[in-house]
Amino acid sequence: EHMQARRLIAAGLTEPLEIVFAAGTYTLAATLELRPEDSGTARFPVTWKAASGAKVVWCGGRAIPSQWAKGADGVWQVDLTGVGPDGWNFRQLFVSGKRAIRARYPNADAPNPFLYATGGDLDHAIIAPALVKEAWGRARDAQINLVPQWRFFNQWNTVTRVDPKTGRIDFADSERHAKVIPGNWFWIEGVREELDQPGEWFFDRETRRLHHWPAAGVDPNTVAIVAPVLTRLVNAQGDVNAGTHVQHVHFDGLEFRHTDFTLGHIEARVHTDTAVMFENALDCSVRNCHFENIGGYALWLHLDSRRNKFDRNTVRHSGGGGVLLTGARLSYMDDTKIYTPGEAAARFAPLLNEITRNTVEHCGRIRYYGGGVHLDSRPSHMSMEPGNLIAHNYFNDLSRNGIFAFRNQGGSVVEYNHIHNAMQTTIDGACIHFATMNHLNAPNFILNNWLYDIWGYEQKPDGKPIRRLGNGIFLDWDTSNTTVRDNWIYNSVGGAIKPIWENQKLVIENNRESDTRIVPPFVDDLGPAGQATHGIDLASNRLTGSVIHYTDTRHVRTTGQWAPQTVTGMWGLFRFNFLVGTAAVPSTATYALPIPQDGTYQISLLYKSAQDCASNVPVVIAHAGGQAKLTWNMRKGSKHGFSVPVGTYRFKAGTRHTVTLSTAQTDGNVIADAVAFVKVAD
Repeated sequence: EHMQARRLIAAGLTEPLEIVFAAGTYTLAATLELRPEDSGTARFPVTWKAASGAKVVWCGGRAIPSQWAKGADGVWQVDLTGVGPDGWNFRQLFVSGKRAIRARYPNADAPNPFLYATGGDLDHAIIAPALVKEAWGRARDAQINLVPQWRFFNQWNTVTRVDPKTGRIDFADSERHAKVIPGNWFWIEGVREELDQPGEWFFDRETRRLHHWPAAGVDPNTVAIVAPVLTRLVNAQGDVNAGTHVQHVHFDGLEFRHTDFTLGHIEARVHTDTAVMFENALDCSVRNCHFENIGGYALWLHLDSRRNKFDRNTVRHSGGGGVLLTGARLSYMDDTKIYTPGEAAARFAPLLNEITRNTVEHCGRIRYYGGGVHLDSRPSHMSMEPGNLIAHNYFNDLSRNGIFAFRNQGGSVVEYNHIHNAMQTTIDGACIHFATMNHLNAPNFILNNWLYDIWGYEQKPDGKPIRRLGNGIFLDWDTSNTTVRDNWIYNSVGGAIKPIWENQKLVIENNRESDTRIVPPFVDDLGPAGQATHGIDLASNRLTGSVIHYTDTRHVRTTGQWAPQTVTGMWGLFRFNFLVGTAAVPSTATYALPIPQDGTYQISLLYKSAQDCASNVPVVIAHAGGQAKLTWNMRKGSKHGFSVPVGTYRFKAGTRHTVTLSTAQTDGNVIADAVAFVKVAD
């Protein structure tokens, strides 16, 4: 179907093209790879769809043959030699449509189903020596599912060795995202010796034998058992370097099932397994589709992906969550975690997308740091750009947040969502959690959402979890320019609505909160069946201006000597880079401001203040009226944020305007990070 569709597209479309699937399960031998040449047009789109009324399943797994033999210990075995691709290994198994339990310790139904560290580090955990089993170290593919230091994400580490004498468990070097400290909880899975109760399974990739202890009275030869092969079913990918896109391609009425998850992710907060991938995609959609038993997210929007729609879909029992949106750099403030390298990729992140009328529930089964929608960090120069619409969704039974927006996310509208039973495996989050880390983000609107049962569970060695740091709405890390209105919130822990640190330009009004159940008068407007809207236009929901980062070779020029420096931020949570100069070599950094409209603009410097910074930095601002010469004290600044206003000036579009930093005769380090300009008056 793919090649036939491509031939028709190449010949020139004269009408909409539909690739229609009859009822049935289609086992994909490989990911469906779509490129710009598979695109439709606005007039003649390309749609991959199910026939009317047909149940069409795209399966990323393989059915286990009905050749099971029962062992003397009650565990059944089947030889998978010749089944599946060469080197096939899987860490999920779906029995009768449900994710089965990979052999583990402690058992999932134990009164306290976790082990608890008494100490450790990035590469190991320590527990009571009496609990350690030598079999864990002998296992060829045993993983530890660990919630480390800060208790707001998990990571998967492969066990390399254990020491029963000291209680030490060593990990491979992938996914060492945080230290192990006393109280961190985990389990170990993928050990044949731990297959000790009905419902569990184990696959030996060396002998190619699958072991399974079915429920009482069940013959595994009589039930459907599927193991995943593919981690991705659809990959629609344009080329960010060439500036090409996949356009006007739609998926309608399909079911996506049985995808796997991968190990070794570069960022715990941004797990990158997905059933459907849109990278550099414009005006595409996934609608009326169903996702179940997948290893990660349902849809991942990456790089220059605009005006796409994820509408009226259902996502259940996913390893991650609903929708992930990312730029080239993954997560938080860390400049070191680049997923897609290159100057072109660094300029983009998804915007103007609509995520509407979806149901996402029972998610985060593999990766805890996820939820209904995760909008990850976008480049600083995009902080004033429009955002995305997240409306009329129903999110339930989530490992962490319902909706999360990281650094520089602005211009988004979050309205009429129904979100509950969030924060079930981690702490320090919310049903709606924004951490823009930038005072200059475009306006965000959080309006008329119903949020409740936000648990914030932290597991404890006595088996009695406590509730901590779970909010209805969390305005984290200097989140600014945000309106929070008419939200109804109950049964949160730590505050229904929590601003934190140096928030600016917040409007928080007419919200209702309670410890016990409250039902909003607009309940019929919520979720997939609701129709209400505030009518905020995404495209115009922006600020006029930008942030110019020192890495922007189009707008930044330096003279003299500037040395790159990397600083670890608060509690080691992140690392970020900037340039440092001193008076030893008089140097300048000049930022050209691409002023889009005549007007008065606020100029800000972005830097992290420190006592070794200079107190007398010469700053020259070339504006419409001439030059402003300042002496700036970089020892002072924003306590938690990095944007420090230095004045307002008039500028004219089409005229060269600049901000220049100098190290001449300064008494400490001069930081060249970024310069921001935002229009404040005509």
